[in-house]
Parts: sequence; C-alpha cells; structure tokens
Amino acid sequence: MSSPSLLALQRLHHLDRTTPGFHDQLSNVLYGEEYQKCVQKLRGNDLVWLVDYLDKVRRRVVLHHSPPKPP
Repeated sequence: MSSPSLLALQRLHHLDRTTPGFHDQLSNVLYGEEYQKCVQKLRGNDLVWLVDYLDKVRRRVVLHHSPPKPP
C-alpha cells in the first residue's frame, strides 16, 4: 500500500500502532480540524488508502463472558 498524498492522512500513516496510546492519538487526528476538512474531498487512491488503514487499526471488542442463555 503506497503512502497517502494528503497531509492529514500522512499523519495517520506515521502513527505508531504499537504504542499504548495509539487509539487516543488516532482519535485526535480523526477529530482534528485538518482531517475533517480533508475527508470531505477524498477521492481515488487516498480514499482507498484510508478505508484500508481504518480496517487494519479498528478496535476489536472481546467479550469476556457468554451471553445469558434463554430460560
């Protein structure tokens, strides 16, 4: 996957996914003004890059207990 061309997406690209605060850093970029302006204009390769990136970094929720059994 090639690097994105837009600065806001490059910031996402350079985040270190292995740090404990990664998801907080990710949220800061995604809620930032620069990203909010950029995302409305995404097209082509940058849009494909963003969807692929977000798919790879999404949080996975793990349930630690089974759902209740029906009576």
